[in-house]
This record gives sequence, structure tokens and C-alpha cells, in this order.
Amino acid sequence: MAQQRYWVIFKDKPAAGPGPLVSAAALEKRRLQNLPPAQPSDQPVHPAYLDSLAQKGFTVTSVSKWLNAAVVAANPAQVKSLEQSSFVRELKPITGYFTPTQTSTPYKPQYVSKALTQLKPEAILAAGLTGRGVKVGVIDAGFFEAPKKAGLQPIFENGRLKAFRDFVTPALSQTYHKRETYMDSHGTDVLLCLAGSDPKARVLSGFASEADFYLARTDQSNRESRVEEEYFVRALEWMDSLGVQLVNSSLGYGTGFDKPEENYRPEQMDGSSYIARAVQMAVEQKGMMLVIAAGNDGSNKKWQVVNTPADAAGVLTVGATDYSTWSKQGYSSIGPTFLPYLKPDVVCFAASGTSFSAPVITGLAACLLEANPALSPQQLTSIIQKSSHLYPFGNNYVGYGVPDAGKALELALGLATPNVVNAMIRVTGKTFSFMTSAVSGIQENGGIVLYRKASPTRVIHQQKLSSRLKKIVVKRLPGETHTTMQVGPKVMELVWQ
Repeated sequence: MAQQRYWVIFKDKPAAGPGPLVSAAALEKRRLQNLPPAQPSDQPVHPAYLDSLAQKGFTVTSVSKWLNAAVVAANPAQVKSLEQSSFVRELKPITGYFTPTQTSTPYKPQYVSKALTQLKPEAILAAGLTGRGVKVGVIDAGFFEAPKKAGLQPIFENGRLKAFRDFVTPALSQTYHKRETYMDSHGTDVLLCLAGSDPKARVLSGFASEADFYLARTDQSNRESRVEEEYFVRALEWMDSLGVQLVNSSLGYGTGFDKPEENYRPEQMDGSSYIARAVQMAVEQKGMMLVIAAGNDGSNKKWQVVNTPADAAGVLTVGATDYSTWSKQGYSSIGPTFLPYLKPDVVCFAASGTSFSAPVITGLAACLLEANPALSPQQLTSIIQKSSHLYPFGNNYVGYGVPDAGKALELALGLATPNVVNAMIRVTGKTFSFMTSAVSGIQENGGIVLYRKASPTRVIHQQKLSSRLKKIVVKRLPGETHTTMQVGPKVMELVWQ
């Protein structure tokens, strides 16, 4: 009989023994955020339960103390036997697969500086913020030849690479010169967007050039194996044990598994997957901020929505814009309309995938944490949202829009409160007109874009107009209830009556 992989969820845990179960760095992170220093999820799973699985003939491939679970492969008869075991609470099949959120277009580092420019980095640079002292984790597909990249050499030469663990091929941990698949450079390119700085060429491609880094390889792209879900959870727990405060990942589950019947369905992107539960626990219980790429299925009519764990509550999900209009790139995944919260959260420019927009925002978050280490993940996420150009009129195409690094820094330091200059206008009738002559800086701030919506957040049509227009006439579409008008730096929310 065919076997399938399952999370075996145990019914309880043994009582905690003496002494702390996590590192001093993890305890200090919790202290700063007023989180409980001792948490049940820190306790290891019961060894007797693992022994029982072994006695029943199962090979345990992964163990998660957070989820109080182990992973085994079982056929239907074995599943029935496990469900009747006194130590098992429930079994959950593992479905879906990991795929890096990249497109066929090769990554070109020169595009990344455009993303930094879009975020208006002057205040961050003037303050000398570089993420210094912030512990940043990157969970990705591989970091092939990362030490050879000019923009990353300072990280390795100055001892800011603190740990690297390969969960796919453990023997390759701390090894950067062996490549197993063509995607093993993906993490290297992500790291450049997060922390790249080439002093000789004076090129800055990431905000967090002086952060401390913890790298994990959890994806092997020449196979679509569900075991990578386990690797991700293990990597997250490993990073928490080392006191990592901020995690970037450009990986996600979706469709395309070798066995189509085991793919996720779009309606399952509701934050309920086990990987989504783990990242939500990291945010809410462990004080870790997670920044996740939205995915590149925006043009896939059979999918379109964000992958998991980008669907999880509490994580900062990042989509991609074009550079001239700040509107959604065609490939950038949209947020499911059935979620009770908005996805994506924010966006920034990336030419070839949301894999390369998410780390730009992670770098900004590292600088904000350097400026104010006591910020909780919830506070940090809120700050980045409130600094974004469409706030508070977010939508499921671009979230709250493009963050302004200067505004975010002021909010992080408590020097300002959110100054919502964007206006709501109630419109009677079927047309609305606006003269653009009174607005300056239109081209430099995203041009003119209309988000035509069937609810406050659900976009039915994204419309880009010439930034040279002197007058905008908006004619209400059938089913349209709200329209967000971006006229450069001025944003108006039309509410049709």
C-alpha cells in the first residue's frame, strides 16, 4: 500500500526539567518584548512517544517541539493504527511543496538599487543605520558562492555570518562552493537584496549590510518533496534557539507537486497550513518578525493568490511593483479575498520576482530594529504598513503600498504619529473629476494609478494613466464600490454612493 507523509501530533508533553530550554539570546529577545520567558512550546517532545513510533516500525524524519509533532510516512492501515495510539492526538497529512518565488528572468543586481531608491532611503543612510547588531535569519534554497560576491564579502570577512545550516544535505553546512541544483544561487541573490554592500564599487544593494546573519538551506529544487516543509519548521526553531529576531524567506507552498492530487488548492491559502501555524507561532510567541515573499502566481489564472506561509496572520507579506508607477507587477501574487486580514501587506520594486522585493523590506526592518531594539513584531509590522504610500487604503494587489523609509524611522523612534494625509471622498453619481495641476512630484512618486475595487480591499481592475494628464475623469464601473486614486504623492479614496 502506498505511503504518505504525516504530522503525528502528540497529545501532551512531559513536565519541564530544571534550567532554561533556550539560549540566553532568545531569553533576552523575549524580555525586550515582554514575552513569557518560559513557554510550553520550548519543551522537547516526549522521548517515549518517539520510541513508541520506532517500536511500531516508523522512521521519524523530523521532530517539531513547537508543533509537538513528528513526521513519519504511513500507509492507510498504519494510519488507522496510529490514530488509535494512546499518545497520538491527531494525524495531519503533509501536502503541497516548496518553490522559490522566482521567474525565468535572471536576477540582475542593478535593479535592486532602484528598490532602495523607491523607499526613499535618505534618512536611514543619514542616520548610519545598517542593521548593526540585529540577528537576521534567511531561509532559502542555497547560498552558492556567496562569499565570492563583492557585495557580500564584508559579511564573511568581518565575521557577521554567524551560522549556516543545510537541512537538505547536512554535510554541506558551512559549504558555499558546491552546487546541487541550479537554484542554489537563489539565497545568494536574496542576501544581496537584503545586505549587499560593495565598498570598492560604492554600490549598496541592501539596507542591512552590517547585521548578523544565520542562513538555512531548506529547499532542493531538482525535486518537489514535501520533506522541505519539515526542514522549514526545523530551521525556524533552530533560529529561535539562537535568538534570531528577524527572518526572511522567499519560499512558499502552492501548486505543481509531482503528484497533482497532493497539491494545495487556492482556497486553502487561509493561514491554516502547518507551516503557516509555525510562522504565526514564531511571531506571536517567540517575538520573531517574519518577512515572506508573496509569490509569483499573479498571472496564473488557475491560482493567482499568495502561497503559504505568506497567507499566515502576523507575517509581513511582500509583493512586487514596477518602478515607474508603483503598481502591481503582473507576476506578483494577490491576496485571497476570503482572508479576514489584508495580504500582501506592502510592496516594493523587483524586476524578476517577489523573492527580491521581500529582502529589501527585511533590510529596512533590520535598520528599524537597530534604531529601536524593543519593537515587537506587531509594532514593526504596523510601522512599515503605516509608512506606506496608500495607507490606510490598502488592497489585495499591493497591500498598503510602498513604504517610506524616513517615515518608518520616525515612527520607530516615536518622533511622529501616523499622519494620514490620504483623504476619503464620498461620490454621488457615476463620475468623479480631479485636476492634477495642483499636485507636484507625480512622476517621482509612482505616477497616476487607479485601483478599481468591488469592496474596500478587493481590486477588480488596476488602471495606469499617463502622468501628464491634466484632468482625471473616473467613470464608475459596474460593481465598483471604492476607487483608490494615486496621483503621485496624493492619494484619494473614492467611496461611491
